[in-house]
Amino acid sequence: MKKALALLATTFVGILLVGCSNGSSSASSSSSNNNNDYKTEMSKGNKAVNKKDYETAADHFESANEAKNTKKSKASEIQADKLSDAIEDMNDREFSDAKKALTTAKNQTDGNDKMTSHAKKLLSQVKTIIRRRSDYNTNIKTAKELIKSNNNDQARTLLEQVTKADGIKGKYYSDIYKKAKKLLDTLPASSVTAENNTTDNNSSNDSADASNEANSNGSSDDSNNPAAKGDFDIESKELNGKTITDSDIAKARQDLTDQGVKNVAAWSDNDIVRAIKNAAADGRSTIKPSDAQVK
Repeated sequence: MKKALALLATTFVGILLVGCSNGSSSASSSSSNNNNDYKTEMSKGNKAVNKKDYETAADHFESANEAKNTKKSKASEIQADKLSDAIEDMNDREFSDAKKALTTAKNQTDGNDKMTSHAKKLLSQVKTIIRRRSDYNTNIKTAKELIKSNNNDQARTLLEQVTKADGIKGKYYSDIYKKAKKLLDTLPASSVTAENNTTDNNSSNDSADASNEANSNGSSDDSNNPAAKGDFDIESKELNGKTITDSDIAKARQDLTDQGVKNVAAWSDNDIVRAIKNAAADGRSTIKPSDAQVK
């Protein structure tokens, strides 16, 4: 009887040991499979990154993270997702959203170095696009104001700057090109009308007659003559041996607009030229409203 009991006890212990051994082996096998799946999916994700196929990369990194949750797999998944979203946003001209997504991808810790580098590059590109689009739209807005005030020459200069800009017909700017081109096509062939020419000629003749009369009378008292103060002086467009061009004048108008000046369209070219010269004398390339004053 004692022998039978001893044999039964031995058999029971043996079964327990076998069970524990099988359980340990199964857990070890599962862990090994997870590690293999993790490595495989991470490798596939990195290969997709090399091809800049971030949507596919994100799927593989997600699978890797499910197999074995690590900081690397999770960070890589986030980066790939954000890069994929940013590229889609850029194609849709949603540049503010693209900027946010790229900033997240760039600042992601424990991520993929190649994705971090590409995020930095794209982020710089997006910032440039946003700035250039803002400049182009400002030119178009200013051109509209100039057209309303019949300053078509200046408007034409601004619009041509937009339509002739590098890359303006590309996918990131083509909408702005079409808008500027449409407005440019509405301008008449010549913005100088016969009426303006007549007015200008009459003004010149009146000034000349007044000057001759003063000279014939021998009068030198110009204290009440605005022209003596420079108010009606025609500013020379020469500055430091160079000519102030229409493009320079248009840029100066835009500088004023950027500073919040509301009546830029009312400024004459003479005012702008004077402001450019006064700013240059002060060591500046950007004019201020006060620069138009006679000094």
